Amino acid sequence: MRILLIFIVLLNLLYAGWEYISPTIATDVIPPMASDLRVLELLHEPGSTDLQSPDTGQRDVVAVGDAEIQLSEVGPSSGTDHENDANLVSTVSCYTLGPFRDESIMQQLQESIAEYVTNVSVRKRQESEKYRYWVYIPALSGRKQAKLVARKLREKEINDFYIVLSGAAKNSISLGHYREPKHANRRVKRVKKLGFKAEIKVIYREYDIYWLDYKIDTISGGAGFSVDEYLSGGVSQIIRDCKADNELSD
Repeated sequence: MRILLIFIVLLNLLYAGWEYISPTIATDVIPPMASDLRVLELLHEPGSTDLQSPDTGQRDVVAVGDAEIQLSEVGPSSGTDHENDANLVSTVSCYTLGPFRDESIMQQLQESIAEYVTNVSVRKRQESEKYRYWVYIPALSGRKQAKLVARKLREKEINDFYIVLSGAAKNSISLGHYREPKHANRRVKRVKKLGFKAEIKVIYREYDIYWLDYKIDTISGGAGFSVDEYLSGGVSQIIRDCKADNELSD
């Protein structure tokens, strides 16, 4: 029993000696302070002499106990936000959108973009396009001669025609209207082959087109405005010179 007690005492002494001579390992690592932290400067403490800072900027001062502490790096308000608002430059761009062949669609678009643009105006212009190809036998000297040619056409088994009874083409014989020129040419060749004088006349149709002229001002809220959804069916956006509008307004 004595030997066991002595052995335990020796073990405790050995452990205490090992702890004493072994190096200490730091387990808590303190991270470095951030470089942008504000510095606390003491303005004055009881019994100390007040030092006037040469800095004329306004500083925030707080009281800690009996000492007044100011937050350094707090300068006077620069008013940058207000300066930026004042320095905003209005950018004006002028565009034309069109052409529109449907007046109702144009009017709907005009109403929908009114809140994003300024100086919206509508221009109207008349256009013409090839509408039909008319195959006919030119006007004859009178109604009697026209009926005679009509009888000969029937003898050649051509029955789809009629005699024009009035107008500038009176006493001519209409052989049909065609949308495609190739069909009209085919008809003319057939009638000529049978010995008749046939011609083709292009018939034009007039229609109105509309253009929307407008301005986009970045200050007025038009910076994010887009007309991409309206660019279909032949409608396009054209950049135009704003000087023309300025001259008209002057």
